[in-house]
Amino acid sequence: MFAFLKPTPHPPRLPEAQIDPVYRRLRLQVFAGIFFGYAAYYLVRKNLSLAIPDILKDYPQYSKAELGTEMTGLSIAYGFSKFLMGSVSDRSNPRYFLPLGLRLSCAVLIVFSLVKEIYLSLSAMIVLQTLNGWFNGMGWAPCGKTMVHWFSTKEHGRAVSIRNVAHNVGGALVATIALWGVTMFYDWDAKLYFNAMVFTVVAVAAFILIRDTPQRFGLPPI
Repeated sequence: MFAFLKPTPHPPRLPEAQIDPVYRRLRLQVFAGIFFGYAAYYLVRKNLSLAIPDILKDYPQYSKAELGTEMTGLSIAYGFSKFLMGSVSDRSNPRYFLPLGLRLSCAVLIVFSLVKEIYLSLSAMIVLQTLNGWFNGMGWAPCGKTMVHWFSTKEHGRAVSIRNVAHNVGGALVATIALWGVTMFYDWDAKLYFNAMVFTVVAVAAFILIRDTPQRFGLPPI
């Protein structure tokens, strides 16, 4: 069913003179892919919390506590997904897996933006946010897998610490980018669909940058 996610066969090994320059180039490329790809997950995770004041204004039948149950569903699903989807990621090509989860999260935000009837049902909102949490859980595992393949054991501490800055980048920018969307479109739904549109493009960029393993390009294991 998920055959397209699986790693592809390895080509012949490159000549020795090409190994170092190709390794250096691909390591930087791959790291940029997982860094910005994972930062983007934070920018499509809790956008609905930014829109809660607007939802309460347009749909006064809800209380803030009721809308908060959506975020509870997202958080629980996110935790389970990081555990379970990690096993799926181990058997998948991170080049496909990471962008897939990001694009699915973007799709949830687009649905929230376009299908206004969803706001008439608290259950529907909870289900969609729970799905968003599940899709968001697909982000970390392919990053960890990719770093293991492209960075040696003695480099893991530095690589992981730099990559973890992606958390801060994503968390810091989510409200700023949502504000840009509202400013441009004069619509509170832009807090959802503008982020989704921007980071669908980031998902495509991550797909272009991320690579499975060094062996896939005729390189020796790290």
